[in-house]
Amino acid sequence: MSEEEDLRCASLRRKMRSIATFFIIISIIGVLGALVVLGAGERGGSSDELWGQIVVVFGMLFAAIGAWHGSRVTAFFLVLLLLVSPLSAIMGYAELGKVDWLRSGLYITLSIVMLLSAARYHAVMRSASQTVGGAPWVRWVGKVLSGAVIAVCAIGVLVLSVSPSTMLIKGAEISDSQSVWLSENGFLEDGERPIYLYFDGLFSHEEGGALLTNKYVGSWWQEENELQAYWIELGQVCDVKTINEGSFTSDAVYQVHGPGEDHWVQVWLSTENNLHRDFISRMKTINDRKMRSEIQHFCDENRAIDWVEVAEMNGISQGFVGGDDISETQRTWLIERKFLLEREAVLSFYSFGQFSIAEGGNLLTDEYFGGWYEADGEIESWWAKIGEICSITAPAQTDEGSGEFYRLTGENDSWIDLKMPTHNDETSALVDRILAMNSERETEEHRAACELS
Repeated sequence: MSEEEDLRCASLRRKMRSIATFFIIISIIGVLGALVVLGAGERGGSSDELWGQIVVVFGMLFAAIGAWHGSRVTAFFLVLLLLVSPLSAIMGYAELGKVDWLRSGLYITLSIVMLLSAARYHAVMRSASQTVGGAPWVRWVGKVLSGAVIAVCAIGVLVLSVSPSTMLIKGAEISDSQSVWLSENGFLEDGERPIYLYFDGLFSHEEGGALLTNKYVGSWWQEENELQAYWIELGQVCDVKTINEGSFTSDAVYQVHGPGEDHWVQVWLSTENNLHRDFISRMKTINDRKMRSEIQHFCDENRAIDWVEVAEMNGISQGFVGGDDISETQRTWLIERKFLLEREAVLSFYSFGQFSIAEGGNLLTDEYFGGWYEADGEIESWWAKIGEICSITAPAQTDEGSGEFYRLTGENDSWIDLKMPTHNDETSALVDRILAMNSERETEEHRAACELS
């Protein structure tokens, strides 16, 4: 080796080792500082975050030692480490200030200079057929471990590129394919608007996630290879408990409670961009706006909602009542909607609403029978004059506990599905009464028209 090459080689090795020594010192300081904080047990962040930073600092120390011995692979690993985890993250800063950015930029620049110096040092020594200084076994260990870590990271990037988004996303950012998946699994109904969505699975949407809409909040997960889900209607959320505040290595976990001890759902949310706080805040805002005093009553008593009791609080019977049992408020509402005329006598009235009879019901008078229901804020109704009803058909299937839908048909294929109490003697008696009244007043022309319908 010529004197010029010897001087150049010495200069490159000195630069490489000087920078590596600097990083070794910084790493040791970081390790000792993190251990002191861990031992003290007092820290603003989570223990998961601290352990994550300790692992990163040890990786930085290992890479710097390898680079000191002339390992180009570990020098490259250190560059990647500093690009992904700048010193501000290593030392536990919550945010990057101007000084932190300058410090991180300086360390990244130094690591790149060290890598280039190591590469040139190897090139000079190889051209001169000389042995590279430093322990060869350190370089080999560095190659194996650094190569393994880089390979794992590369595989992770490939997996993340095809896996569901790990970020909490706003409703406007939800893709068409995600909306279709939510709808197909019954997580999103027609007219329901998604506000926040989070998939916490690595390979599939079905692994787990959380959703907030303008109507519900809930989550889904896999249990024994089956998709499980649980939802709480907004306006029925009594309390929200923070189980885990989360960090950059773990999701925030919240327990959303409805009325009753067994009415709750656990929601996992990514902490990236702090949108998890917006998720909970928006949920509380919508819930408070929809919360009714009747539901708050059950929240305060920590018991499940009794919808019969709710209806009774609002003066609504859950069965058929006669005209004398209709309140003046209910009678006024029926008259204002022209569902009841002043001359008519009420024979039977039923509403399946809990907060208001406007939610739906049916009415039999001495002249008409029909009903109404509320859909998307609008009230739809259908009425048939007694004597002009073609048929009343009992349902083929029963929705236990919430009533049945009887199909009432008239001329010209007109019809409506009216909800009545779950099939019992009282319901059967009412249907028989309506059909008997209708038969008495039915004309031959109407009977013929029904047969043609």
